[in-house]
Amino acid sequence: MLYVILFSLFFLGLIVGSFLNVVVYRLEDKKRKNIRGRSFCPHCREKIKAYDLVPVLSWIILKGKCRSCKKEISVQYPLVELATGLVFAVLGYIFLQGLTFSIASLVNLVFWFFFTGCVITVFVYDLKHQIIPDEIIYTALVVALVFVGLNTGLTDNFEYLTEHLLAGFLAGGFFYSLAAVSKGKWMGGGDIKLVAFMGLVLGWKGAIIALYTAFILGALIGSFFLLTGRKKMGSKIPFGPFLVIGTFIGLLFGEQIVNFYVSMFM
Repeated sequence: MLYVILFSLFFLGLIVGSFLNVVVYRLEDKKRKNIRGRSFCPHCREKIKAYDLVPVLSWIILKGKCRSCKKEISVQYPLVELATGLVFAVLGYIFLQGLTFSIASLVNLVFWFFFTGCVITVFVYDLKHQIIPDEIIYTALVVALVFVGLNTGLTDNFEYLTEHLLAGFLAGGFFYSLAAVSKGKWMGGGDIKLVAFMGLVLGWKGAIIALYTAFILGALIGSFFLLTGRKKMGSKIPFGPFLVIGTFIGLLFGEQIVNFYVSMFM
């Protein structure tokens, strides 16, 4: 039964990942910000048939090319679909293993699916364009505030409310100070809003681990690019993808890592 549920969540994630690809493309295409309407080839604009929209499988069958014009379709599409499917399955596994079923836990699971969609969209868009779209992050912030308030009401845990609001404020404030000191060279406005969102949904333990992971990864990848000549000193590297990876680490392992550290050194 467990495997059936996890496979169903994985397949749901594939479908959501396909939708996220559409969102990313429609945000890129300024004339088509509305995500409704039939999908089409980004090259020849031919409408894609329903049987060519099966997540991952269609891309493999068509060998990564449009059926009409034969031009290559980016590997981004199946990778986003697979990543979303895997995260959905992992979150479902954690939900089924670690939580007693209740309205509060169901609200948490649904929100984490929404959260996954937001941060994966941010990851892809920032990686490609070095900007975090306001359409996504403002929506995420509003939903996160509603989630924190709803979760507080369902559990009567007002310490949760205080912790998460404070974590969002401090994380966003810290990045705002970095942006102010560097006059926008170190961090952009999108990064500030993203870390505020992270703090809101993760709390202080998860946010600390997320930010620490993001800075370490950013330093390692940045050093690699400099050493290999792919980037020059002063070149911009999008920080959003590192924040997204750190966020998932903080979400899945943040509390355990902080508790382990505290038990070892305190």
